[in-house]
Amino acid sequence: MQNKPNLFIIGASKCGTTSLWNMLNTHPEVFMSTPKEPVFFSFSNFYERLVEYEKLFAKVSNEKVIGEASPIYSETTLIPQIPERIYNFNPNAKIIYIVRDPIERLKSVWRQTLHTGHWHKQVYKNSCDVEVPLMPKNFIEAVYNYPPYLEATKYWTHLNNYKEYFEDKNILLLFFEDLKNNPKSVYSSICSFLNIQEKLDETIFEKKNSSRGKKIERSWVVKLRQNKSIFKLYKGFSKILKLDLKLQKELKYEIDLTSKEREKIYKKLEDETIKILQYGNKDIKFWKF
Repeated sequence: MQNKPNLFIIGASKCGTTSLWNMLNTHPEVFMSTPKEPVFFSFSNFYERLVEYEKLFAKVSNEKVIGEASPIYSETTLIPQIPERIYNFNPNAKIIYIVRDPIERLKSVWRQTLHTGHWHKQVYKNSCDVEVPLMPKNFIEAVYNYPPYLEATKYWTHLNNYKEYFEDKNILLLFFEDLKNNPKSVYSSICSFLNIQEKLDETIFEKKNSSRGKKIERSWVVKLRQNKSIFKLYKGFSKILKLDLKLQKELKYEIDLTSKEREKIYKKLEDETIKILQYGNKDIKFWKF
């Protein structure tokens, strides 16, 4: 394959991968795929899709770094073969993995999945060939019964699965909190890791993909979307009658966990959390978790 990708932002989801993609997409030495998430290596028949994947990088000219950002690549307990697939594709590739306070990530993913409709439709059939159950609408039930939640938050396990194939010099671990509080420092770290010059564009720090403020995606709205003419009428009427605002009252985005619930989640992820913080040279109290 010509113009073979040599950078993979692997996740985790809702930890800032969109911000990283935007950050690198403005750099003159970097070519990032559009769409941001090709999810190519999540399919068992990925090589059969190679021609389609190649098209995403057809416009590469003389960029030094060629990359993509698919958070599902970090879900190595859901699809254990992904690290090996990426390594076999390009053993010299660089891996960027960004993580976040576990409970804050769980809350953010829950909001996002309610918005995108994962609670009533099978979304993973479009991003991998692994069957995933529908997401419970209750937050606590979702944490323990929906694979992209607790499993994807086992940061140390996923990082180790990549470390089996890639050397530490080829892996950059980042933290969402650093990206949020000091994006310029994170940008410098990335440029150093990729051996590219710092070409800072201040606007890159303005683009975010926050789950806050997003509305729940109801199943009947999804069905309406399938008929564009009817959906257009619905959008017009909803603006006039403000139906959307009334319907949003059914959803509470804020999650108040009891101390017992927090402790249970903590115990599930305690070892994972301690080890990932140590690997990233962070104090054990870096996260409120």
